[in-house]
Amino acid sequence: MNVTRATDGRANLHIWRTGEAYFQQKSAAFLKEWTNLKFSVLPQPAGGRIRHYDVCRPLPFSEDTFDSVYALHIIEHLTPEEGREFVAEVFRVLRPGGIFRVSTPDLEGIVRAYLERLEECARQPTKQTIVRYNWSVLELLDQMVRDRSGGLMREMVKQGHYDADYSQERYGDVFDEFYRPPSTGCGEAARKTLMERVSSKSPADLLRAFCGRLSGIVFGWLPSGKSHPIDEDPRKTRESNLWTYDQLSLRLLLEGQRFKRFSVKSYTESDIGGWERYDLDRSNHGDHSIEPSLYVEASADKEAAAQPKGRL
Repeated sequence: MNVTRATDGRANLHIWRTGEAYFQQKSAAFLKEWTNLKFSVLPQPAGGRIRHYDVCRPLPFSEDTFDSVYALHIIEHLTPEEGREFVAEVFRVLRPGGIFRVSTPDLEGIVRAYLERLEECARQPTKQTIVRYNWSVLELLDQMVRDRSGGLMREMVKQGHYDADYSQERYGDVFDEFYRPPSTGCGEAARKTLMERVSSKSPADLLRAFCGRLSGIVFGWLPSGKSHPIDEDPRKTRESNLWTYDQLSLRLLLEGQRFKRFSVKSYTESDIGGWERYDLDRSNHGDHSIEPSLYVEASADKEAAAQPKGRL
């Protein structure tokens, strides 16, 4: 597979699984200057600037190829053993000192949100607190146990049993894109009108949103922009989460594969060269993350690679 180079000469590898909100907003950045692998275990159309690839296999690149690798919401769709093998492969293809960035649902944040909603609902069980509590349970469990695409979350949305503000706080733009309510929404599903949403944005946010929508329309025509699963079984498509991580377990995982200088980042921060030009985790519709996540980075310590591998 050919390696794309950025305008500054760096070689960056971008690996992600799915997300139309993400693709529409950020494809103009990563398709132009990054080498792109989209995680898929099922056959997909070939061609274009995206290669669909099963990352449970060795990565199709030589050693010391990339200056950075970004795995966006990949690690939770792998078993712990697959995760260790994947991280080892990323280490192999990174150049000495190369940066590995990982984003994934934050187990700590999810558990804390569940405990907060539990206490809130037990103290004052209203319609709103019950809905929020139910969603905190879904966030904790649904994507690990679902037996059909969308799981119980999709069913709850169809029934109107969700709180719009809470869902957007927890899921960001992903909720707005994938779980769009009916235009005649009522009850918990009531949404702000278009005018209310526009008037609440600053001119800079509106300009960012317009540019993001425009780039999404342009790049959305590319045939390789979307996956086309032939089987809706979440286990076969890897829609299901097979593991979940917090900052400690991610640190142990990365350091177990000889990564060094582990750090927790925000959605705006990165040690990847030129990150401010890509800004892949910030929403085009405002100063918030596209999908609230745990973001961590570490560097490939190739000098330590010659030493015996430590145990997790």
